[in-house]
Amino acid sequence: MSSARPSSTLGRILRSASFRLTLFYAALFIASAGALFATVYVTATAAMQNDMAAVLRSEAFQLAEVHSRTGLNGLAQQIARRMNFRTRGPIFYLLQAPNGRVVVGNLPGMPPVNGVIDFVPKADTPAPDADGERTKLTGFGLTLSDGSFLLVAQDAARLTDMQHAIVRAFAWAGGLTLLLAIAGGAVLANSFLRRIDAITRTNRAIMEGDLSARIPVRGTHDEIDQLIASLNAMLGRIQQLMDGLRQVSSDIAHDLRTPLGRLRQHLEDARERAKTTADYDAATDAAIAEADELLETFSALLRIAQVEAGAQKSAFAELDLSALARSVGEAYQPAAEDSGHTLDIHIEDGVHLTGDRQLLAQMISNLVENALHHTPDDSSVTLALRRTGARFDIEVADNGPGIPEAERGRVFDRFYRLDRSRSTAGSGLGLALVKAIAGLHGLSIELTDRKPGLGVVVTGTAAR
Repeated sequence: MSSARPSSTLGRILRSASFRLTLFYAALFIASAGALFATVYVTATAAMQNDMAAVLRSEAFQLAEVHSRTGLNGLAQQIARRMNFRTRGPIFYLLQAPNGRVVVGNLPGMPPVNGVIDFVPKADTPAPDADGERTKLTGFGLTLSDGSFLLVAQDAARLTDMQHAIVRAFAWAGGLTLLLAIAGGAVLANSFLRRIDAITRTNRAIMEGDLSARIPVRGTHDEIDQLIASLNAMLGRIQQLMDGLRQVSSDIAHDLRTPLGRLRQHLEDARERAKTTADYDAATDAAIAEADELLETFSALLRIAQVEAGAQKSAFAELDLSALARSVGEAYQPAAEDSGHTLDIHIEDGVHLTGDRQLLAQMISNLVENALHHTPDDSSVTLALRRTGARFDIEVADNGPGIPEAERGRVFDRFYRLDRSRSTAGSGLGLALVKAIAGLHGLSIELTDRKPGLGVVVTGTAAR
C-alpha cells in the first residue's frame, strides 16, 4: 500500500494540467533559446571571422609596403624577425619567389591565391602548432609587384574554441532550464493538487450531510482563492436555503397544526351536533374560513420560496419608486381611517429603482398593514420615502407599543408572532415576505425604536 501511493501521487502530478502547462512553456522557452543560440552562434562566428580577416589583411598590406621599399630580400628579413618575435599570437607566414621557391616562412609552398583562404597544411610538411596536430588555418594571400606571393595565416582554432564554448553554454543553460522547469512544474502541480484535494474533501463532507464544511482559503488572493471564495459563498447560500427549508418544515409542523385541528373539530362538531340546516351552514362556514386561512398561509409560503429563489428577477425593470410608494399609501388611507388610525404620507419625488413592481408594492403594503394591524386605535402611522445622494430610505413608523429589543431579530422569521399578537388573525409571514423581497432587490432592513413606537427602515441605492 505504501509503495503504491507515491507512484499514484507521481502519476497525478504528471497528468495534472499545471504540470503539462509548465512543460509546454519550458519547451517554448527552450525553442526560443535555440533560436537565440543560432543567432548568437552565427553572429559571433561571422564577427570573429571578419576580425581575423581584417588582422591578416592589415598584416599582409604592411608587409607589401616593406617589399615596395626594400625589395624581396628586405621583406624576407622582416618576416624572419616577425616569426622570431611574435607579439600578436601565432601568425604564420609564407613568402614565395615568382618561380614558386619558398623564400622564407613556416608554411609549406602552395599555389598563389589572393584574398582570404581557409586551408589545412599538407601532411608531408611539419605541423604548424606546438602539439603536433594539424589544424585549420585562415590566411590572406597577396601577389606582390614582382610576381612573388605573400601569405599571412592564423590558426582557426580560436574560432572553433569560441563556437564550442557557445554550444556548451547554451547546452548547460538549456538543460538547467529544463530541469528547473520540471522541478517547478512538479512543485506547482503538487500544490495545485493539494488545493483540489481540499475542495474534494469539502465536497465529500457536504455530501455526507455536513453543510457547514467550507474550503480553506490560503489568503494569497490569487485566482484559486477567488474561486474558493465564490464556492464558499455558494455553499453558504445553499446552507442558508437548506436551513430555511428545515425551519419552514418545522414551522409548518407546529404552526399549522392549530388551524388544521380547528378545521377537523368544526367538521366533527357538524357531524355529531348539527341538527338543522343552519347548524350545518355555520359549521361549513367555519370550516371554509379555516381552509381559506390555510390556503393563504401556503400561498404566502410559496411566494416567499419563489422570491428567495430569485425566480422574479426576470421581471425586473426600472420603475418610479416614489409614485409606487405614494399609490400604496393612498390606497391604505381609507382603511386606516376606518380603523381609527391616521396614515401620514411623506414621499420625495424622483426616486427610481430597478426591480419588480408587484413585489415592491407587496413589500410596502405588508409594512403598512403590519403597522395598522398591530397598533391600537387612534395611533398614527407614517409612510415616508427620503433620498440622500444615491441612497434612499423607505420608512414605515408608528407610535404604538413597539417591539421589545430582545425580539426584534426574530420578527422576520416565518410564523414568528409576538405573544400579544397571537390572539389576532394572521400567520406571521408578512414580515418574512418583506425580508425576502428586500433581499431579492439588494435592500437592507433595520428596526428602530421611535419611543414610543417602531420604525421599519428599508435602505437601498437608487437607479438614478
